Amino acid sequence: MSDEKVFRDCELFIFEFLCSTKSAVGNISKLASSLKDFKVNTSPVPEDQLTHKIRKLREIKGGFNFNEAILFKIGEDLSKGDLTQLDGEKLDHYFKLGQGKADLDNAVIWIYRDLFSSSEIRKLTKFYRSSAGQKLSENFPIIMLESLRSAEEIMKNLKKSE
Repeated sequence: MSDEKVFRDCELFIFEFLCSTKSAVGNISKLASSLKDFKVNTSPVPEDQLTHKIRKLREIKGGFNFNEAILFKIGEDLSKGDLTQLDGEKLDHYFKLGQGKADLDNAVIWIYRDLFSSSEIRKLTKFYRSSAGQKLSENFPIIMLESLRSAEEIMKNLKKSE
């Protein structure tokens, strides 16, 4: 399995989560519009106060992050036999220690910089420091994975009924 397939699976995973939220229709059209013009930016981020605040938020938020989602998906694909051991090891290293980790970290920071002001980052950080924020962070990966599994089962049921 190629790394493009892993990325596609991760995108589907995140898309399915967005579809399960309260305002799914609005999210889907906003997502489609955003992705249409989206250009990945992996260039080095400015080492300024906003970048520092974003890194702090991501650290405090803990729980789900995209690097972990990709590593989980690589492990899952290995266990299913959809990915060779060698390809899995290459991808694992690339996203844990290699340029993939640095590129993804930079890309995510640029996304945060484009979407949130310094004040909003500060408010998000305050929320994720609260007990409710920590509980959400702790349980978010479970919510995501169980939602994905639910969608997979529902899709299987649809295929069986056709």
